[in-house]
Amino acid sequence: LRSKMTTVADQITDLTARVNSLEAFFPNGVSAGDNAFVLISAAMVCLMTPALGMFYGGLCNAENVLNTIMMSFVAMGLVTLQWLFVGYSFAFGPGNQAFGSFQWGGLVKVSHMEPIQQYMPTVPHLTFTSFQVMFAQITPALISGSVVGRMKFSSYLIFVLIWTTACYDLLAHFVWGLTVNESGEVVCEGWLCTLGTIDFAGGTVIHITSGVSGLVAAMVLGRRTNDETMRSHNQPMVVTGAALLWFGWFGFNAGSAGAANGIATIAFMNTHIGASTGLLAWMFLEWIFEGHPTATGASIGAVVGLVTITPACGYVTCMASVAIAVFGVICSFGALSMKRKLKFDDTLDAFYCHGVGGIAGAIATGCWANIAVNPYIPPQAGQGMFYPPYNSVAQGMLLAYQLAAICTAIAIAASVTAVTLLLMKYTIGIRVSGEDENQGLDRSFHGGDGYSLAALLPFLHHKHHTGAAPETVSGKVEVSKPESERQPESSANPEVVVLD
Repeated sequence: LRSKMTTVADQITDLTARVNSLEAFFPNGVSAGDNAFVLISAAMVCLMTPALGMFYGGLCNAENVLNTIMMSFVAMGLVTLQWLFVGYSFAFGPGNQAFGSFQWGGLVKVSHMEPIQQYMPTVPHLTFTSFQVMFAQITPALISGSVVGRMKFSSYLIFVLIWTTACYDLLAHFVWGLTVNESGEVVCEGWLCTLGTIDFAGGTVIHITSGVSGLVAAMVLGRRTNDETMRSHNQPMVVTGAALLWFGWFGFNAGSAGAANGIATIAFMNTHIGASTGLLAWMFLEWIFEGHPTATGASIGAVVGLVTITPACGYVTCMASVAIAVFGVICSFGALSMKRKLKFDDTLDAFYCHGVGGIAGAIATGCWANIAVNPYIPPQAGQGMFYPPYNSVAQGMLLAYQLAAICTAIAIAASVTAVTLLLMKYTIGIRVSGEDENQGLDRSFHGGDGYSLAALLPFLHHKHHTGAAPETVSGKVEVSKPESERQPESSANPEVVVLD
């Protein structure tokens, strides 16, 4: 036993030395543990963009599944390069209340060793940049859900670049822009941050802007030629996409703490509670009002719960996250039930889920944000309306600041989207032809089909008529004709149709 204890002690000593040497590799207080945590979180958030493509792809019809997935997937490449050249500097570079700067363009002054004090002081500057680009790339992809099946792919690419620069980067600086003052203190630089707005992980910057922009884009494009044809064609794909989004959202929210600490823990747990509550709330509402719970509805409910808890996840208690998710689902479900009356052809309901859910989450943050949960809430913000005044900020002022941020986000997103798309509409065009729309964009724009139905149709036809699956011989399908279709035969062998 003494020998084993000595061996364990030696191993602990060796491990401690290894950890110390690893931490010594990073200067100025950079933590190897925090760096690993944020990088892993960034990778999880990166997964969310193709997961969104899968989620949207399952919700659309089979003729547009490739186009729908591509609209999310291509945003990863486009926005990453935009972020490299100008986007990051515009959003987080040192500047003024309205705009960052060009100082960090091309990431030439962004260190992979030194931290950036005002954002994540225990990880290298480039780690923070890497984390934030994952947020930037998924935001315009969310808009694509509103225009599925009728927007030119080339026009979409141009729109993504313009919108990310003029809308997302601007709002990100408004809400998250920080600086270090002459006294060495980290203070707000962006206008909404200075006012007192808080947004832990992107309810205002990401979900409100993308949802509102999606609705405006749908209005500018106009209704589909046959809006009854867009039905969820693959519910297992929807559920799988939602599950991957749920997984990635842990990095999205917990990673926004910027360190492996208690704030990340509460954000992680609130994320899971929000998704779980949203799933159940939507399922029961659907069961009550529409007669049956669906897999698609449960998936949408989970996503709405995640959207709603996002701005609040690092500021509220676990019990408050239940109420917040229920509030968000009720708002989104109610708004979606009015869709037919409003006659806005938001194809996959991006506005009703992300826009309405983001607005509900921002309001809920103004009610439930608690200084006891997160002592790093900016002093000018105070705390939620349901708690006593804090730091001489009157009770309810945080809610007022949140409402100001909501109105600002709506105004900027709507104006940038409308102006951009209207200019494109009357110059290069933004809508596909009626023929392409009816045929589906997979063939007309991407040169293929999402599925090969040639082998599937004989199975479906045969089973429909006979109730039995066809037999296969040597890799070919042998389909026996039903009795009513057979011709008189001279032999005892039934007539067989052989299909490749």
